[in-house]
Amino acid sequence: MKHFSDKIILSGHRGERTVVPENTMAAFRYALDCNVDMIETDFHLSKDGRLVLIHDHTLERTTDGTGYVRDYTLEELRGFSAGIRFSEKFAGERIPTAEEFFDLTADKGILFNLEFKVYPADEGEERAFEAADKLVAMLEKYGISDDRVMFNSWSVILLAYMRKRYGHRFQLHGYYPLELFHDTCEGDLFSYMDWACLFPTKDTEGRVRPREDYETVVAHGIKPCNYMPAVYTDYARALEYGTRMFTVDDIKTSDCILRALEVR
Repeated sequence: MKHFSDKIILSGHRGERTVVPENTMAAFRYALDCNVDMIETDFHLSKDGRLVLIHDHTLERTTDGTGYVRDYTLEELRGFSAGIRFSEKFAGERIPTAEEFFDLTADKGILFNLEFKVYPADEGEERAFEAADKLVAMLEKYGISDDRVMFNSWSVILLAYMRKRYGHRFQLHGYYPLELFHDTCEGDLFSYMDWACLFPTKDTEGRVRPREDYETVVAHGIKPCNYMPAVYTDYARALEYGTRMFTVDDIKTSDCILRALEVR
């Protein structure tokens, strides 16, 4: 059983994005076959209150549908192809439900990085908190232990809600610099994070932020992590600065680099 520890974590971003369409059952099966430590994925709420896995708030980029995810019922969403934009080979892939995802992954012993996509600013706090609570209930239904779960959001309001409602049951993942959050709330924003992705911006060298940013995060008792470094030197520098997790699109290439760096 994998759990959060001092090891360097390799996480499949949206399952996998380079050889299969993201956030599909094909992507999650591929990630499992690659023996990742963690799967990162995104949760929306359908019009009729069902948890579905898709990254964008709208359908156009990854499906043959149009409009907002939240404006469709589950049955309607399931009518769209979640793979045809990637390749005709994957035309039969559908937007997965939370149940399908956990049916596949719950007993595999992997870690989960579960990103809330129902933002209070877009859909209201009541619906955002409803989605968060439904996801917690789903984990409990599947018997997934708290120490395998990380919740992730660009909404610090949602992270604050999780901390206040569930205490330290789950690891919480946010972003740094703090200005990257899509909203704000009262209190020390660092207190709502156990992990912080040091996200690259236009002035960042490669995909790794300056060493002092890692030092700032660590000084607040938060573990730094990275999204998809581009090249070997980015991985090496991020590790030197203290990163503990890589969330990546290309699992096999990233695994090879991390093995070359002798951290896997």
